[in-house]
Amino acid sequence: MQRVGLVGSGFMATTHATSYQEIADAEVVAVASLSDDREAFAAEHTPDADVYGDAEEMMDDADVTMVDVCTPTPTHRSLVEAAAERGLDAFCEKPLARTVADADAIVDAVEDAGITFMTGHVLRYFPEYVEAKRRIDAGEIGTLGTLHTERLSAPPRYGTNSWFGDKDQSGGVLLDMAIHDFDYLRWVVGEVNRVFARTAEWDDGHLNQHSSVLLRFEDGTTGHVEASWGYPDGSPFVTSYELAGDGGLLEFDARDENAVRVSGGAEGANAPSSPLAKSPYTQELEHFVDCVETGRDPDITPDDARAAVRIALAAIASSERGEPVSPAEVGT
Repeated sequence: MQRVGLVGSGFMATTHATSYQEIADAEVVAVASLSDDREAFAAEHTPDADVYGDAEEMMDDADVTMVDVCTPTPTHRSLVEAAAERGLDAFCEKPLARTVADADAIVDAVEDAGITFMTGHVLRYFPEYVEAKRRIDAGEIGTLGTLHTERLSAPPRYGTNSWFGDKDQSGGVLLDMAIHDFDYLRWVVGEVNRVFARTAEWDDGHLNQHSSVLLRFEDGTTGHVEASWGYPDGSPFVTSYELAGDGGLLEFDARDENAVRVSGGAEGANAPSSPLAKSPYTQELEHFVDCVETGRDPDITPDDARAAVRIALAAIASSERGEPVSPAEVGT
């Protein structure tokens, strides 16, 4: 049984607290947050947990075996390093870090400490995306050629002190949201060697951004990621993909009744949409807890999380410079 110290009391902390209620081998026994709502959060979501105003105090005083970091991106390094110093296994929400230097420091810390560590790239647990990778790996659409993804929403209007709207903290839509698709496409295809991006940006009291990113993979495959925090407040959150090979096409659109559409010679029928038996967030945390319990390596490695950060930062740099940028050169 893993005794979880949950750090944070916002949206993702709420999501994780709910997921732990469904995981037999884990229990949230302590919560740490700087927010004034921490007592109310714990009373509602983790009523048996001890509550702390300082995460390191929680790590020292509470009877925890692992730490779950659900706090703003710039805090990840110090919190993961603190867990590693104490030999506590750690799960950290994406993105791994705001800078390459911080990402490198986190990777070094967890590897030196020998702890089990994983970053929450939850898209790898959404069934439509898992199914697409399964079909691609099975060769059902042949050799990949072009990939297109969308992730579109209104700007986030939550978060402590509106930190999402501060690019120095969040990195904006490319680091905070498009990174889901960057990680997924790298998982499906392989390494990215060049990125070219354009971003439109405006302020209506919140940071609005709409970005279009072209990815060139080492094997010659091309990808296009469209990500937006520019839709009107109240707009539905939209995700979609079109994954094309020389033997077929896989399509998904959250607005469609079919979870995955198959065409162009690919084998098998369309996969109808159905309610999820288990939240992808629960699945990823369940996987991590199992890894801690059994000593297995998590599906998502520290290097995977760092590579996703590099792609996102390359896209940000490309938007600023107006030229292609290699992820390998970011932060050097």
